[in-house]
Amino acid sequence: MTKSKCRKNERGAALITVLMISFLLLVAVIALLLEASMNTANVTDATAEEQAYYAAESGIQSVINVLRGNVTPSPLINPAPSPSPGDNKIDYFKAVKLCTSNASCNCTTDVCTSTLDTELRLSRWLPYDSTYTDRVILGATTSATQPPYTPQSGFAYKIKIENPDNVGNTISYNTSGKIDTLNSSGNLTITYQSTSVSNLDVSKGIAKDINFGRFVISGSGTIPSKVRFSINVNLTQPYITTKVIRGYISPGIITDTSVGSVIWYDSESFIVTGSTITLTGGLPIDPPVEDPVGSKVFRVGYAVPLSLSETLVIGSITAPEPIRLLIRSTGFGPRGAQKQLEAIIQKNYFNELSAPSPLTLIGASTASNGSFVFNPGTSTGTVYNGKDVYLKAFLPPIGVTNDANLAAVNYGLTHPPPNKYNGSIYGTASNITDELPFWLQSPVNLDATLTQLKEVAKASKRYFPIGSTKPANGDYGDNSNATGITYIEGDLEFSQLGGGILVVTGGLTFKGGFNFNGLIIVTGANGINRTGGGSGVLQGNMIVAPYNSNSLSCNPNNVTCFLAPKYDISGGGGSEIVYNSNNVANGLGALSNFVKGVAEK
Repeated sequence: MTKSKCRKNERGAALITVLMISFLLLVAVIALLLEASMNTANVTDATAEEQAYYAAESGIQSVINVLRGNVTPSPLINPAPSPSPGDNKIDYFKAVKLCTSNASCNCTTDVCTSTLDTELRLSRWLPYDSTYTDRVILGATTSATQPPYTPQSGFAYKIKIENPDNVGNTISYNTSGKIDTLNSSGNLTITYQSTSVSNLDVSKGIAKDINFGRFVISGSGTIPSKVRFSINVNLTQPYITTKVIRGYISPGIITDTSVGSVIWYDSESFIVTGSTITLTGGLPIDPPVEDPVGSKVFRVGYAVPLSLSETLVIGSITAPEPIRLLIRSTGFGPRGAQKQLEAIIQKNYFNELSAPSPLTLIGASTASNGSFVFNPGTSTGTVYNGKDVYLKAFLPPIGVTNDANLAAVNYGLTHPPPNKYNGSIYGTASNITDELPFWLQSPVNLDATLTQLKEVAKASKRYFPIGSTKPANGDYGDNSNATGITYIEGDLEFSQLGGGILVVTGGLTFKGGFNFNGLIIVTGANGINRTGGGSGVLQGNMIVAPYNSNSLSCNPNNVTCFLAPKYDISGGGGSEIVYNSNNVANGLGALSNFVKGVAEK
């Protein structure tokens, strides 16, 4: 009895123990459930953030697609029935100018009706949503089976563009000039006086009534024949480069009271690193004038009266185009997730692969393996035309790099053996040494550029070493769009369609008819030849710049280290060589607007 009575105090202990254990198990289960819930949320958030990251990447790729010219602006920048070429085509300057970048901005009033458009966001070129107006919806559709976008479930991005180098606000330049000997009677002299301009304001897109120097007349007399002149416009800001304004002073009598001469500029407009210099105060020479009659040499360009005492070289200059942009893309994922990426996009991998003339012949007059050869052909269908098909600028139709070769070209255009040249030339052949871009200033520079082009061609399986089977007819790039790259080691016979960029490290022989839109670079000592009949057309640039291993070790390393170029089409039918800046630009399409780096912010 005593023992039983003592256990009465232990009644209910098992229940308490069970409850305590149950409570501990409940706490453990709750903790486990909470941990699982938090882990699920973390996984979900990580997925949403990753989706936001990819949305931001889509924004960068969409901007690249716009910059490559694959999108039509809405609304159009110039809605005229026949706008000027390029008015409604994107470029880096349009991308960083509010009124051309954004849909609600007006270039005349500089007013944007949308507060969102006060930042550069390409709303004229990207389909921003009508409801969520600050962003572009990914996978947007009008399908009734797909629910509309919401920030909790959809994907989107927004764009902001910056001009990291602040290009396009100011320009600095100086000029220098040269006038050939007048050979005039009397005491007549005509000189050119240079000018220098610093920090010219072009923030509105263009500066007008700009002084590029002046011609000064002293005395009187007769100018018996055309007097050639050149004015170097040397840009020092934002880029260092030179553009040459060339022309003639026409024959005439100049007295103390009257001037019977005219300034004939080779062109009204000149393109330099994205800027356009446009002369004013005269009239375009349209249609071209055959000068002299019967010569089939046509005067083109712009005519300005020569005044007593002095004549200003007046014109306008547009803001230069940036060569790179900073793209800030914010991606929006589900559940409010956001990621921001910044990317630097460069306009061109090679900073333009252009040349100063449709037919550019670079090199010495003589070399260890031969001399300069220029036979322009005797067919009446042969045409050399410096007029840009895409723009209104005129380039020298044939460019060389020394005066001896220039004399040979001019002689060949009038007295080539065995018959007189029967074709037509629009413009004036010129020495273009001062305007050569960096990649053509020496064999070393050209070789470095071709090495890069070769790697691009290899990556796209368009590299053909010596001994390999050459591409089939029609397999030399896209003729209609002037795109693609083909790199041929050694000689090539070409009698077909092509487009984009064609590099030939040997000699290039045009055989019969051909049609090429884009850029042709020939670096072999045999240069360019022509055999067979038919007609050929090139719209773009054709560059003959021969060099070998000795050229690469030449000292000093400059344009004089190239071999003597050869151009002989006397053995074939007619051909037409015309400059087309758009074809040259399109040829670089796959090499342009590339991302130099991406950073997550």
